[in-house]
Amino acid sequence: MIGRVIQLLEALHKAFVTDKNAGVELTGSKVEEQKTETDAVANVLTFSANISAIEIYHEDVTRQQFTVNGITLNVPPKVGYRTPVGGTPAATVTIPAGVSCIVGRLT
Repeated sequence: MIGRVIQLLEALHKAFVTDKNAGVELTGSKVEEQKTETDAVANVLTFSANISAIEIYHEDVTRQQFTVNGITLNVPPKVGYRTPVGGTPAATVTIPAGVSCIVGRLT
């Protein structure tokens, strides 16, 4: 078992140090665009590109539902909720009515 762990660690070291990240790219950590509820039209925010990762913040006292790529996300209050998003790629986010929020499209 320990031998296998060492092999795995050596392979990871080679991939990320020797091979210069081996073509791996970190995603979902860079803000490309940011919008608030004031940018919404009929509770829909429209970004310039499809969303593959998102960060959402709101100050309501309860969880709120945001729809991204056809998936309903239950976002807890007063924390930055960051996640990759699957579903059907789209450039829109449906936000709850009357909730102040900040929504960021990430890459």
